[in-house]
This record gives sequence, structure tokens and C-alpha cells, in this order.
Amino acid sequence: MLSEVRSNFFVLEAFDRDLWCPVAQTRFHVADVEALRAIVSGEAGNDPELHYIYHLDDDELDEVVARFGVRFDRSEFKSADIDFHLMRWHPSDTPYLIHTNYELPLLLDGRKKLARMSHDYPPMTFEGEHRFDHWVAEGMLHREVVVEPFEAPVKGFLGTRTVYYTPKGEEWRIPANKLIWKVGAGAWNEHFERLEGMILGYEDWQNDWWIDHLQRRGTFGGLPFCCPVTLAGLAWMQAAGFRALPPVEGRALVVASCDPDAKDELHGLLLENPDCVAVVSFNIDAREAKDFINFKNSGPWQIGAERIGELNSKLRSPVAVVIRRDVVV
Repeated sequence: MLSEVRSNFFVLEAFDRDLWCPVAQTRFHVADVEALRAIVSGEAGNDPELHYIYHLDDDELDEVVARFGVRFDRSEFKSADIDFHLMRWHPSDTPYLIHTNYELPLLLDGRKKLARMSHDYPPMTFEGEHRFDHWVAEGMLHREVVVEPFEAPVKGFLGTRTVYYTPKGEEWRIPANKLIWKVGAGAWNEHFERLEGMILGYEDWQNDWWIDHLQRRGTFGGLPFCCPVTLAGLAWMQAAGFRALPPVEGRALVVASCDPDAKDELHGLLLENPDCVAVVSFNIDAREAKDFINFKNSGPWQIGAERIGELNSKLRSPVAVVIRRDVVV
């Protein structure tokens, strides 16, 4: 029931084109989604669930406010160049303001140290670039452009264009970021993620939270898998700093694809063996995974106990506990 209620929450947003970021948002519940669809019907023909972002004109804005009782007073905004957007609300548990969509004011405030805007060209500009370049001309920001042509056109695009911005005095962050991406290509892990977060200007506690979040989701490159472990195995991993999977007493380690949001599947994997107290996740490269797993069936799969050491040598990130019973290690 909760998911149904959440699915019908929408956000009305004011986007300041001078600052090039949202400056106000309000959330409201829509009991009759079809009534909302009727207001934006001209753009919603291919979007039956209203998952797109909709740009509202003045009449549409007034109709949304009146029809759904939304508290939204456009007279409160100082800028005359405001766009109004409508979108579905997606809950987030991130405990801090992420930089995305707030790059320009954060750069000007010194809270963001580097912005990297990358897009395929043509066109030879990204949306909102003129607002960033205004502050380059004012001497507040430094700008660097890198153009990388394709060997041959791809779907009409000729190459990739990346524009870097830093506050004045922070230019060193651009070659540092390039180096991280060059060295980390094909082997990205939590250490590269932390270095990039530091270069972008995130605080240490924010990087800590983000890396823990990614580890739990198994998103540090490669394919995410999970396996149940016993109390002894959990203690073994803790002693090893969660850098390896533990030995098993049986003939094989049971492994399954891992989706941290699929709680029923994770609980099922945990409950299959009463001796298991937790399910842990790990990542390995897709090509190397084929040496251990037969992808012709959907799993779970069994990896021989004698191959766990070899499997550990292929891990792309620390092992993370994704679900556990109430035990003390």
C-alpha cells in the first residue's frame, strides 16, 4: 500500500535559468493521475505513467496549482527567468545535497571544486553552458574543453566533448581528475570513487556514506553477486576486513545474482540454510565470472569450495553485508 501512495506523489519545481539550478520544489499527492495527464496531454502521449519531466507553461502551472491544491506562489521568486517543471517524486535516502543540477551555485559558493560536463556532439555546447561561461568571463571560474572525435560518426554524433569548470585557484583538479579516469578505466573501485569525490569537493563523511551505499548495491564495476554465510564465515570476513569471501565447510559456495532491493529473494537465500546468518554481496568482472558461473541457467549457482581462493583474487570491491539475522559477531 505504501508503494502505491508513493507512486502518486509528484513534484512541482521552479528552475532558475540565471543560476541554472532548481530554487524551489513542492511535493503533492495526486489521487487522479488521469486528471494530471489531461493537463499535460499534449506531451504525455508516449508516457502513460507520467515518468517524464514536463515543462509547464503559465496556464498549465495555474491549472495544476488550482486542480490539486498545490502551495506554489510564483511571485516569491526574484528571477524573471524561471522555468516550471513537473515530475514524479522519487524518494532518496542520501543525507546530503548531491551536486547534480546544482553545479553552478555550488562552484560559485566554493562548495563544489570541479564540474565535468560531458556530451556527444553536435551541438558543440551543453544546455546551460552560457550561464557557466558568464562567470568565466567575470573571472570567477576557470574553463577547459576537451574534444574527442569518434573514428566514424555514431548515430549522427561525431565525438565526445567534455567541459571542465573549477573555481579560480583550483585548476589542478582537472588534470588530477583526468588521471584518475585514465588509471581507473576498466578497474574502477572504491578507492578511485573516493579520490574522485574528494576532487569534486564532497566532504569526507559524504564520501564515506556514498561508498558504503555503492558497496551495498554492488555497483563498483563488474557484476554483483551474493551468497549466504554462516556465523563463523561472517566472523572470518570481519577479521579479514571484509576483503574476501570465507572458506566453507561444505562442498560448494552457493552464489546468486544480487539486487539489494529484492528483499524477498535475499531473505529466501538466507532462509534456505538455517546455519546461515547473513547474505553478503561482492563484485567480479563479467568476463571472469564466466570462469565460475554457467550463465545458461538463472542460478543460484554452486562454486566449488576449492575455488574460493581463486574467486577472491577476482573481487573488484570489498564484501558487504546486505542482509543478516539478529546475531552478534
